[in-house]
Amino acid sequence: MDVTFQLEGEVGKRSAHRERVQGLVARLDGDAARYVVHDVSASGLALVDPEGRLALGQSCRLALCIGPRELIAGLPATLARRAEGGLAGLAFGELTLRQEAWLDKLILEIQKRRIDLRKSREGVENPEDKKTDRVDEKT
Repeated sequence: MDVTFQLEGEVGKRSAHRERVQGLVARLDGDAARYVVHDVSASGLALVDPEGRLALGQSCRLALCIGPRELIAGLPATLARRAEGGLAGLAFGELTLRQEAWLDKLILEIQKRRIDLRKSREGVENPEDKKTDRVDEKT
C-alpha cells in the first residue's frame, strides 16, 4: 500500500522530518575528518563542510557518532547539494533494514526528548496557568 499526502501549508522539497542532535558528527569511510552534522532525517543529512572537501555528486559511506561512540555505520550517501555557510546536503542511498530502523529510532528519540523538554519548560514557566477549555471545570 503506497500512500502519500501533503499537509496544508507544506512547501519545499523535504522528504522527511529533520532533527538537530547536539554533538552528532559524521565520519566518512577513508576520511579521518569528522564533520559536524547540522541536521539528520531518515532520507539524508546536512553536515558542515566549510573547506568544501566534498564534491557535488560524490558517493560515500559514513558513520554517525556522538563522542567516541559510533551509532550507525556504513550509511550510503551522495552529496546532493551545497548551501551557504559550508553546509553540504547528503541524500542516503539504499539502506539496510537495520540502518533504517536505527535512523528511525534516533530521530524518534530526539523528537521525544524535545517534546519532554518543551513540556517541562512550559510547566516551570507557568505552573499556575493550567486552564481548561471545558465549561464544567473551573480553574
